[in-house]
Amino acid sequence: MFRRYLYLRQVIVNTKSDQAFRGVLWRRRGGYLVLRQAVMLRGRGETTPVDGEVLIYRENVDFIQVVG
Repeated sequence: MFRRYLYLRQVIVNTKSDQAFRGVLWRRRGGYLVLRQAVMLRGRGETTPVDGEVLIYRENVDFIQVVG
């Protein structure tokens, strides 16, 4: 599902639960994607920084956008 070229790139991960995160896609670990330097995206361009790493369950991923 996720090809190697996505790793270590800036991405936006949109989830099926209507949340979105922007960060560096660091790795896939088990059934999870690991994002570093992540922020949670909110409406009207607002962002909320997230400390540490963000784990997103792969089954909850709607789509991924590669940015920059």
